[in-house]
Amino acid sequence: MMIRNFVLLILLFGVYGGASGQVFRYRLSANSGMFLGEVGKPEATPPVKNSHDGSEEFSPVFKPGAELEIMVPVTPDFELGLQFGYSRFSGHTPSPPLYNFFLSRFNPLPDNNKYPDEALIFDTKILNILGIARFYVVPVNRNINVFLKLLGGVSFTGTDFTFHNPVYRIEYDVGMLYSRGTKNSDYPKKAALTGGVGLGTTYRLSDKLDIYFDATASLINSDIVNGVPNYNYINNDGRSSMERTNSLAAVAQASIGLTYSAIPDRRFSKSNFTRSSRVNKNLFRRKR
Repeated sequence: MMIRNFVLLILLFGVYGGASGQVFRYRLSANSGMFLGEVGKPEATPPVKNSHDGSEEFSPVFKPGAELEIMVPVTPDFELGLQFGYSRFSGHTPSPPLYNFFLSRFNPLPDNNKYPDEALIFDTKILNILGIARFYVVPVNRNINVFLKLLGGVSFTGTDFTFHNPVYRIEYDVGMLYSRGTKNSDYPKKAALTGGVGLGTTYRLSDKLDIYFDATASLINSDIVNGVPNYNYINNDGRSSMERTNSLAAVAQASIGLTYSAIPDRRFSKSNFTRSSRVNKNLFRRKR
């Protein structure tokens, strides 16, 4: 249901853009990214916990996503956009860290083996609706421009966290160690505020098309981007428990694609701005 509504929203904006004259630009890109870590205080851990040798953090596994953006030039060096994105952040570890999740009541593993020694994976899928502000700061030449990008909006996060080898899923009788917002879960994706910055460049191919590239770093207000929910160890009057806690996830992502300009009579100034005698007169009120 979430994905269907997301697609319908994209189509709605596409129809609106096509019916609103020729003042928009459009971008379609492929992307790939990686989970960098969690920002803020670490989990409060028990004073004594089980351990095993060779524990390692997750290494990134790169998987493709996609972005669609509708942009409106505001000045020769500044434009605003609305971006719809699908991103994937995945990872693999041969011997997992000792997360508090494994001590919580939501750990599906048997009591005699709370901490698994086997290789684990996570696969997180995120739908984004983001507002974009783009500043063209360095015009390299007539065809190349460098820009600074600011982004903010909402991310809908779903994840699967489980054994890398399906044999262990059968052995322990668990399909997923943790899942949310996927076909393996009854719970919807988790909405979270997102913000970030980026740097990129465009290269002119023609009066209508540019090659587009950017790299961004973002913070997502969700503790499950790495597949594992966070828990703090709480001890009140000798009674211990695990309490769910949130954190900010830091991610990095690179995108490459094409930008199409629907503005007629395109001409270039020092930045990658599209000028038109008709658009300038009515929209920008700038002299040619």
